[in-house]
Amino acid sequence: MNMLRLAARFGSWSMMAEDSSSMEVKFLRNHSEYLKKIDASIESVLEPYSEHPLFEPMNYALRGGKRLRPLVCILVNQALGLSEDPYPAATAIELLHTVSLIHDDIVDKAVSRRGVPPYYKTFGVDSAFLVADFVLGLILKVSSSYEDNSIADELAKTTIEMSYGEEEERRLMLRRKEIDYNEYIGIIEKKTASLFRASSSIGAILSKRKELYKAMADFGKSIGMAYQIRDDLSDMDKDNELLSLVKVEQNNKNDFLIEEADRYVASAKDILKELPSNQAVEKLKLLVSDYF
Repeated sequence: MNMLRLAARFGSWSMMAEDSSSMEVKFLRNHSEYLKKIDASIESVLEPYSEHPLFEPMNYALRGGKRLRPLVCILVNQALGLSEDPYPAATAIELLHTVSLIHDDIVDKAVSRRGVPPYYKTFGVDSAFLVADFVLGLILKVSSSYEDNSIADELAKTTIEMSYGEEEERRLMLRRKEIDYNEYIGIIEKKTASLFRASSSIGAILSKRKELYKAMADFGKSIGMAYQIRDDLSDMDKDNELLSLVKVEQNNKNDFLIEEADRYVASAKDILKELPSNQAVEKLKLLVSDYF
């Protein structure tokens, strides 16, 4: 899904056309309160480094992002009751996601990202490597601001998993041999679902109901799996996509994958049904129904 480009550094929700019925505009309207705060938090984390040579390049990379993962973190936290400020952690999640996209574009030799040239085309491959060091420092600083070491542990574990899944995919694409569905699922669980899992888990860790950490980790994983399967389906016929290598036993691969994505969404919704209703829980239900 392509995000409507935003005019300001991190996005201007008020500039969206009032009569638009697109999914992206609906997303912005439903969650603008949280999205504005997320962007303010990103700016707050980056602003002390305004003289850093990678400050503007990183801002470039952040423009136009949906902030979907940090939104999940915030909504889970609000759903379970605020205990500690989740916004710095949500910012770390978005920074990690953004730098993963910078590197994905190099691997994929992408020519566009969110309607503009990708980072490596604008600032060079060397800068694309160095900005990861900058982001690593920012994430470490954010993590150290929390007394609970499990925030840093969750981010570290997730970063390792993401790199594992990305490298697995890269090697498989070089081999160009068929893989089975379970192997495919294992890769997308690491490269994509792990960060959604971390988003939801961290939201729970920073809430009043830390005992729901495992349930919310499962929720995050489920929506992450559905998200990646649906995203892959849109490019299923392209030879340079992982899904082109996947062999399934069912006659109709497309229908089977849609059913699998629906199954993950149903699992996520079942978890939300167990939570007492409040505004954030209802927002989460809406997000899952509309976007996954």
